[in-house]
Amino acid sequence: MSQEKVFQTGGVELRVDNRTLGDDGGPAVRVYGDVDGKSVQLLRFDCFRKDPHYHYDPSGKNDQRKLDKDAVPDSIGWTIEQLGHNLAEMIRTAGYDGVAANVDTAAVATVLPEVESIMRG
Repeated sequence: MSQEKVFQTGGVELRVDNRTLGDDGGPAVRVYGDVDGKSVQLLRFDCFRKDPHYHYDPSGKNDQRKLDKDAVPDSIGWTIEQLGHNLAEMIRTAGYDGVAANVDTAAVATVLPEVESIMRG
């Protein structure tokens, strides 16, 4: 997957692509929302081969959390689960209550099979 795929759904925008950082990389999902009329990256899930992790507010405070590969052997599956069940709460944790209040989880869930398919390539 060389090109970014964008999904506008449920009050957020999901951008799916591959990212490379040094000698690591893999599929990624970036979650954007409208904050005071500007598109802001709220969350980023980096399903990297060596060091899978995710970020709260990557463009601001950039609170990065590593995924334990023993506890979470399938970072793509874990990411899809978070997007489907915990998205509003994670956006709230990132500090964007206004965006979180408008997330339509059911609408987001409708695109997740395609998001997962793209990520698994």
